[in-house]
Amino acid sequence: MADNLPIGTVRTNCQVLSIEIDPLTHYPQLMLSNGSILQAKVVIGCDGVNSIIASMFGLHRTKLLIFSTCVARGFTNYPNGHQYGSEFAVINKAQVQLGRLPISDKLVYWFVTRLRTPQDATNWKDPILIRQSLMESMKGFPEEVVDMIRNCKLSDLHLTELKYRAPWELVFNNLRDGTVTIAGDAMHAMGPFIAQGGSASIEDAIVIAKCLSQKMHNTKKKEINVRVAKEAFDEYVKERRRRLFWLSLHSFLIGKKLDTKSSIVRFIIHAIVSVFFTDPNWHTHYHCGNL
Repeated sequence: MADNLPIGTVRTNCQVLSIEIDPLTHYPQLMLSNGSILQAKVVIGCDGVNSIIASMFGLHRTKLLIFSTCVARGFTNYPNGHQYGSEFAVINKAQVQLGRLPISDKLVYWFVTRLRTPQDATNWKDPILIRQSLMESMKGFPEEVVDMIRNCKLSDLHLTELKYRAPWELVFNNLRDGTVTIAGDAMHAMGPFIAQGGSASIEDAIVIAKCLSQKMHNTKKKEINVRVAKEAFDEYVKERRRRLFWLSLHSFLIGKKLDTKSSIVRFIIHAIVSVFFTDPNWHTHYHCGNL
């Protein structure tokens, strides 16, 4: 892909420090960590949970403290094959949640969310200690789940704290400024509780490419200019805002339900989820369009 782009298009080892709109050209300027200034026609901020680009839209840095939960992610290989088929499954017990997604007939991806412990401050560096702590959290789960954790691939085992962007920020903030917009975790960082964060980012890519190509197809020069970018980004934001709000809200509610020790709060959240998310697989019934 890089070979088909003009020389200098792909740059590495240069983090974005700030962004502003040039008052003369109305194009965005990016200040990079290597001291250079990048004059851009279009910016799509995909710089993750601590996005500098997102701050341009008044979106707050992603937060940690709303959840006292952490997440472990890993892969388990089954040399003789597994019995899980191809379906995504979730198992809940008290304040522990396990999600399991087969990648192939021999490889399974899984995640576990549970309350943070003081030991996690040091455990996250050692996959053996992570696995040991997870085994302790899996008490009461089916034996096949315990075996999956026990036999996981240590090199692919990670423990991290959860970061999120509040669902309401997607409603009340403008997500397009001039020829700048955002996508992926920069726009909608969410917990793994319905396992849709990565999928939503792929949807973003398809929708934004679709909107840009449609607008460029209707121009004589077949190129991106200020008007084309603004119109395309407006359509992209409009199409994604509602979808992302409901995904983020569903994930947020499930996370809070697992996080809280209050039976009253848990009951209220259960009631809200029962009203707005009657189909637990609603998020799979979505088509983001064709390129």
